[in-house]
Amino acid sequence: MTTTESTGISSTGTPSTAAHSTPLPGIELDDPVRVAEALRDEFRPGAAERDRERAFPYEQCAAFRASGLLGLMVPREYGGYGGTFAELMRVVIAISAGDSNIGQMYQLHTGGIRLLQEFASPDVQAKWLPRFASGELWITNAYSEVGTRSVNDFNTTVTKDGAGWRLNGRKFYCTGSLAGDITFGPCRIEGSDDVRVFYTPTDAEGVTIHDDWSGFGQRTTASGTTEFRNVWIPDELCLGSPDTEGGGGGDITSLNYQAVHTGVFVGIAKNALDDAVEFVRTKARVWYESASERAPDDLYTQLRVGEMKTAADAAELLSLRAADLCDEAVAHLGDARIRGEASLVTGQAREAAAEAAMFAGSTLFKVCGAGSVLEKYGFDRHWRNARTLSLHNPLDFKLMHAGDYLLNGTLPPVDSYN
Repeated sequence: MTTTESTGISSTGTPSTAAHSTPLPGIELDDPVRVAEALRDEFRPGAAERDRERAFPYEQCAAFRASGLLGLMVPREYGGYGGTFAELMRVVIAISAGDSNIGQMYQLHTGGIRLLQEFASPDVQAKWLPRFASGELWITNAYSEVGTRSVNDFNTTVTKDGAGWRLNGRKFYCTGSLAGDITFGPCRIEGSDDVRVFYTPTDAEGVTIHDDWSGFGQRTTASGTTEFRNVWIPDELCLGSPDTEGGGGGDITSLNYQAVHTGVFVGIAKNALDDAVEFVRTKARVWYESASERAPDDLYTQLRVGEMKTAADAAELLSLRAADLCDEAVAHLGDARIRGEASLVTGQAREAAAEAAMFAGSTLFKVCGAGSVLEKYGFDRHWRNARTLSLHNPLDFKLMHAGDYLLNGTLPPVDSYN
C-alpha cells in the first residue's frame, strides 16, 4: 500500500465490514436518547441467540450506524451532535439494555473521537471528525496486549518512514474489531519508551483481524486479536501523548472510557431486571409452601425483585451524577480537582453498576426458578457479561481511590483507567 492510499478508507465492503460498506452523509440526530431506546427494543429480541451462537451483530451494527449515534459526541462545528456526557450515559444505558455488546463497542468509538480532540492538531480534527459525524467511519480499538508486565506496557512499535511510520505488533481485547473502519491504540517508538497513539484503517495493508475472542461473556464484541505487520501510518495519525504511563489517557478521554463502561453495566442490570419481571409475570410457578396463588404475589419474590430494582436504580442515579461531573470537567478543562472528582465518582459509579449488574444477573434465577435456566432464554448471559466486563478495570482500585481521597485528599492518577 502506498503512503497516499493509507490515509483514506476504502468505501467497498470487506468480510469484516460488509454490513456497513456505504457511507451515510448528513445523518440527522434529533433526540439521541429516543433513538437509543428504539434501538434497544430492536436489539433485545435476538441478543440471547447471538450470544449463544457467537454471531457478530452485523445487522444491528448497521442499524446503529444508520441511526446517527456515531456522531453523538462529535462537536457541532464538525457536523456532529455535540453531545454531553449526560446524554452519552443515557444513550449507552439504553443501548446496553438491548445488547450490552454493542454498548461496549460504542465505548471505543466515542473514546477515539475524544482522543483526537485532545491530541490531534486542529487541521487533523477538521479532516477526520466530520467522517465520524456522518456515520462513514466507526472507530474500533487495538489497545491492550498480552504477555507484558501490565496493561500500560506495550511491545507494539512504530519506526520512522518518510512522512510517516511503520507499525508492527500484536494486540488483544480489540473490542469492536469486526465493526470498525478505523482502529487506534498505543505503541512505543522503536528503541525508546516514548508512547504514541496510532490510527489506521482496518483494511490497510498489513492489518489482520482475527475473530478469536473466546471469553464466556460479551461474546459478540469481537474482542480478539489484531496484528500489524509493517503498516504505514501517516504523521497526522501517529499522535504524541503527554500520558506516557497510560498510553493515551488524557484528561477527558479517560473519563469517556470509564463513563461508557459504567453505562453498559447499568444497561445489563436493567435488562436482567426486565427479563426477571417478565418471566415471573408470565412463566414462573409459585412454590407449594408459599401462601400466594401466583408467583408475582409471593412475598419473597417481591422482596428479591425489589432488591434488584433498588440496586439498578441506585447505580443508574450514581452513573448520571458521574456524567454530570464529567461535563463539569469538560467545562473546566485544566482544573485538576474538578477532573479528579469526576474520575472518583465515575469510579464509584462503575463499581456500584457492576455489582448491580452481577447481582441482578444472579438473583434473576432465584426469583424465576428452575425453568429459567433453559438455554433458550439465555438469561445466564447477563451475569457472564457483567462479570467479564468487570475484570477490565479492577473494581477494588476504584474503591481504594475513593477512600484515599476521603482520608487523604489524594486525587486519582490521570491515565487510561481513571
